[in-house]
Parts: sequence; C-alpha cells; structure tokens
Amino acid sequence: MTAAVDTSVDVDVDVDVAIVGAGPTGLTTANILGQQGVRVALIERNATTVLEPRAVSIDDESLRTMQAIGLADEVMIDVALDYGSRYFTTAGICFARVEPTARDYGFPKRSAFTQPRLEAKLRRGLDRFPTVQTLFQHSCETVTEHADSVELTLRGPAGGNRLLRARYLVGADGARSVIRKHVGAILTGSTYRQRWLIVDLAATSERLRQTRVVCNPRRPLITLPGPGGIRRYEFMLHDHEDEERAIDPAFVRILLADSGPDADAPVVRRQVYTFHARIADRWNTPRVFLAGDAAHLSPPFAGQGMNSGIRDAHNLAWKLAEVVQGRLGPGLLDSYQAEREPHARALVQLAINMGRVMMPTSPLQAWLVQGAFRAAAIVPAVQAYFAQMKHKPKPHYKDGFLLSSTAVLVGSMLPQPEVERVDRRRIMLDDVLGDGFALVAYGPDAERALDNGRDLDFGVPLRRVAILPSWQNPEPGRSGEPDAGEIETVRDIADLLAPVLPVASLLLVRPDRYVAASVAAVSSLTAFAQQIRTLVADTGAAGAGGVQATGPMGDFAYGEKGPESAIYDPLTTRS
Repeated sequence: MTAAVDTSVDVDVDVDVAIVGAGPTGLTTANILGQQGVRVALIERNATTVLEPRAVSIDDESLRTMQAIGLADEVMIDVALDYGSRYFTTAGICFARVEPTARDYGFPKRSAFTQPRLEAKLRRGLDRFPTVQTLFQHSCETVTEHADSVELTLRGPAGGNRLLRARYLVGADGARSVIRKHVGAILTGSTYRQRWLIVDLAATSERLRQTRVVCNPRRPLITLPGPGGIRRYEFMLHDHEDEERAIDPAFVRILLADSGPDADAPVVRRQVYTFHARIADRWNTPRVFLAGDAAHLSPPFAGQGMNSGIRDAHNLAWKLAEVVQGRLGPGLLDSYQAEREPHARALVQLAINMGRVMMPTSPLQAWLVQGAFRAAAIVPAVQAYFAQMKHKPKPHYKDGFLLSSTAVLVGSMLPQPEVERVDRRRIMLDDVLGDGFALVAYGPDAERALDNGRDLDFGVPLRRVAILPSWQNPEPGRSGEPDAGEIETVRDIADLLAPVLPVASLLLVRPDRYVAASVAAVSSLTAFAQQIRTLVADTGAAGAGGVQATGPMGDFAYGEKGPESAIYDPLTTRS
C-alpha cells in the first residue's frame, strides 16, 4: 500500500524523474527528458560509462531516436553504416543473404557501432541540459514508493547515504535489476544451454564487410564487422569446454586460425556468455517503471537487445515529460507496457528463430534449413522478404495512446522521407515535425486541409505540417520559415509516403513518431479534433474537455525468476 509522503524529511536531491542505470537505455531516457526541461537525476553505480565492447549492432529506429535528441550526426561519426549478413554452410557456400537497402525511417536498417563511444556521446549530450544531474559512483540501496513520489536511498563514493526524492523512477539497471525487485516483476522465459565465447579484435584482416554466419553443427560461428576496422568473433562452446579453457589465449588463437585471417589480430576482450530469452511479467508500479534489460532479455542473434531498450526509452520518456509538465494526465503512463511489451516479445522470438538457423543441432537439420533457404531464393518475392529484412517485426501498437488501430498507419511508426521545404532546402521529415506532437496532412490538398482546421483545439500543443507528393509545388505565397503556430509545407521528394498513405490523410503524430490517430482529409475535422481531445482527457489531463465521440471515424479504443549469468549484448548491471 502506498503512503503519503512525509514532507518533513530532509531530501538531498529533489527531481521529477530519477533514472537508475547509465547504459544506453538510461542515457537515452535522460537526454529525451532533459530536452524537454524535465528535472532528472541519473544514478550509476560505476565511475564511468562502459569502457569495454558490449552491443555492436544499432538499427534504424535507434538512429532515429538519436536524431530526435539531436545527436545523430555526432553518433554516426563512429558508426559503420548499412551492412548485412551472409549465411554459409560448413563447406563455405553462401546459402542466404540479408542485405537491406530500404530506409523507411531515414537510416540504414542495420549498422555497426561500439557501445563505449555511443555511451560517452550520450553522456556528453547531457551537458546541454541544466536540469539533468548525473550521480556516478552512487548505488541505489532502497526504494520507497509513496502515493505522490518515490524516495531512494543512495550510497555515494565516500560511503555516506543521500536521500533522493522523485515523482517517478525509471529502472534501467540491467539484467540483475535492483528496481525490478521493487516492482515485484518476475522474468519468464528460458535460458539457453549453449555458452558462447565472444572475442573482440582491435583490428581485422577480414575483407568481407558483412556479418559472416557459419552454420556449422560442430561449432557455429558468427563474425561481425565494426567501425574503424574492428571485428567481433562469436564461437559456440562445447559442454566439455569450461570457461577457463575458453578464454585461454592459446585456445582463442586456435579458434581464430580455424575461422579466417585473424589468427594474429590484437584481442581486446575474451568473454563467455550465456543467453536468455526472458520478459518481465509486469513493467511498472504507479510510479516506478522498468526499461531495457530490466524488462526484457534477448538472445543476441537478431542484434536487438540494446535497440529494444532504446525503444523503451523513447516510448516512456516522452510520456513522462508530458505528465510531469502537466500537458497530459498520469493515465498516459498506463500505455507503456501495453505498447512496448508485444514488440519486445516479438523480437525475442525473432532472435530465437534466427538462433535455430545459426545453431543447427545436427548435419541433417543444417541440410534441411539451408536447403529451404536455397529453395526460397528461387522465388524473388520470398528472397526479397529476407534480403530486405522484412522478416523483422515492425512495431505496431494495437492498444495504448491511440485512436482506433484499424485506421491507416495508426499504431505504427511514421516513415521518414527526405523532404524539400518551400525555400528548396532538403532535410529529414523529423526535423520539420519537431520534438512534440504534430498534425500532419498528406496529399495534394494538404495545405487546404490544415487551413480549414486552423482554429480547432486538439487538446495538446502541436506543430502543423503539410506534406505534398513529389509532383506538386506548394501554393503561392507560402514562406520557407513559418511563424510559430503557422503551417509548414514540404514536398516528399521520393514519394516514400505514397505506398502507406494511398489517399489524402490527416495524422496526429506523437513525439516518438508513432501515429496516434488518422482520418481521411475530407472527413469532419471538427469530429477528429473532438476525438483527440477525448483521448487526451482520458489520461486525466487537467482542463481537457470533451466526451467520447463516434462519428465519421467510428468508435475508438485505447489501452488500458531464473538464473542470471553473464548476458550477451547488454550490460549486466545497467541498460
């Protein structure tokens, strides 16, 4: 039972949001909140961000989040953009290629990075925000949740205790999460019996730029590229090969010599890992939320462990900002697990399925799987399905902060085309949408549709953006730099939106770039605005009016333990 907070207690730190764990998830959460002027304390028990290689794959959704916090250009300096995977038989025959070329969200679907450099840049990014303070070398000792706050007892580097009070707490403290214990969550799922040896190299003689996957039943091998000429090798260990033998330099050299040209390459790290496929049964209490590895653990085969944590960060952080600043009510936070868990679960399953391809248990299984891929390559549509990574589940919210999910694009992330402004400057769409809500009209009459709804109240502050198809110029008299509250018009240069928006549409786009509501542009804008005001009011937002409406859009709906040994990809103490 929660209790009323005792305001007579002396508090050393008083903030809106406390975050425990300064890995990629916690750092991203802090950057999003800092960007919105939220008072944040970021707590990390270690002295620095991670210094050793950990996660190595960053996807288009994560890079889009880096764009949202203004760090994409800085982050991509140290990213090897746009690589794929090739799958080989034991005899060295390539039987499948996954080399995507589409950029639905504005970035390559798969790129390589180094976690130490990413974390360092995310930490430096916090220096931009005076409302964010970092407390490194502080461990969270106790958590006490009250009706209107959370109190943390922190132990600092000198051994003394500090009391921190926050309105909300985010536990991004990794696989062995302390905050998960407070939430009372149980990790459900399984642990892989197989152990893997991870070897990170400072340089490589391997000329293949792609990931090389050798599906050898005797010893599966995965070797992944990295930026700046680094490379990672991953070897499955046999039951009789204990950890001491596995990390022996001589044994590592033998494995490298058997696997390619890097027998004499400089080794940065040797580590044995066990993989888990586990998801917490509950992700939050009223004021405490789990994110990243504290909420879900994935096998590494899909490269989505860290990326799922960054998705958590973006989903949760914008909602916390809206709530603590009073624009939306606390009911908004109830949508967090409803939206994020299904996609996190789907990606864990994807990793499990990919593991079955990469780790055949017998020569017969390897022959059957590899034969199936060769047969699939005969059909161009099937080949493209895998080559373009269409097998990777895209996030789609069926319940949460949205209107009817059957409407076009609702619950999905809005594609991000390159667009041309009225003054002919070309930029990415998100840089036009801004970091809040946006009302987006698409189609030949997009400008007129927004003009007609200029005086309507949608219940939230928003930016109005008209997107024209590639073949159409804006109406005469439109300015290149519209004043605040005015309509900005852009042109979709390559018609990226045309396949997903076949008719003229009006969209409410959330700060995390997901579409919360859509309607045909010719429908009643008054009814559309009313329904969005009702959605806002349902969160408990102060001053939001309206009643549940039906009309041209129809009805709408919105949402309502095992061993933890070393974990591959994410940090074991933070995420």
